Amino acid sequence: MPYVIDASVLMALLRREPGWEAAEARAEGAIMSAVNASEALMRSVEKGFTEATVLLLVADRQIAVAPFDADLAVSTARLRPATKRLGLSFADRACIATALRLDATIVTADRAWAGLDLPCAVELIR
Repeated sequence: MPYVIDASVLMALLRREPGWEAAEARAEGAIMSAVNASEALMRSVEKGFTEATVLLLVADRQIAVAPFDADLAVSTARLRPATKRLGLSFADRACIATALRLDATIVTADRAWAGLDLPCAVELIR
């Protein structure tokens, strides 16, 4: 079963935050929504990392960036009612929609996701 990672997983790897070892174990060959890749890049640059460093991390781990298309836009929007109470962002919902499309396991550092009732598995890295 493939893994779909969110921005928090890439950030944990990059910054060697708690849970980075678990992130490392799941990131190799994982998939990331283009929305989450953009978020991770933006947040990393805000934290002082270069764009090249982030892109190299993605390339080195062979993380595939899944396009965000019209069908995913609809699926992401439909997730809003089920995720609103937990405060999940648009990027979070894009990650979930991508995982649902691919019948994949979601990997995240965001503990709020454990409270979701999803038809796919969610693994927390910390």
